[in-house]
Amino acid sequence: MPQVISSVKALINNEGKYLFLREPLHHGDIWDLPGGKIEYGEEPEQALIREVKEEINLSVKVGQSVGVWWFYSQNSKHQVICHTFLCELINNVNIDLTKNPADEHFVEYRWLSINEALNDPEIKLTDSLRNLLSSIDV
Repeated sequence: MPQVISSVKALINNEGKYLFLREPLHHGDIWDLPGGKIEYGEEPEQALIREVKEEINLSVKVGQSVGVWWFYSQNSKHQVICHTFLCELINNVNIDLTKNPADEHFVEYRWLSINEALNDPEIKLTDSLRNLLSSIDV
C-alpha cells in the first residue's frame, strides 16, 4: 500500500556552497540533499543530525527551515515529503559515502552554489527540489 513518508533534508552551507549527492537510478542519475526518514517519536532536527551523520559522516548544526519539497520513491510506491533546513558544519568535511546504512547508493558529491545547482545541465534535480531552491534566498 502506498505511503507518505516524512523526511528531513539538509542544505549544508560550506563557505557559500551547498552539498549535493548524486545517486544513479533506473531512469538516470538524480542529485539530492543529505537527509532521510524521520523515525517515530524523533524530533525532525534530531532526525536530520542522525541522518546526515549516518549517510555521509558529517556533523551539522540545524538552523532555520527553508521549505518543503517532495518526490516519489524509485518504485513510485511511496511519496516522500522533505522538510528542508539550512545547516552549518560542525566538523571538517571528510565526507564518506560508503557507510550509508540506507538503501541509497550515492556515488558522488559536489559543493555547489544554488545558482550552479540550478543551471548546471549535469545536475538533474527533481522539479520540486528545483522549485524550492529557486524560491529561497541564502
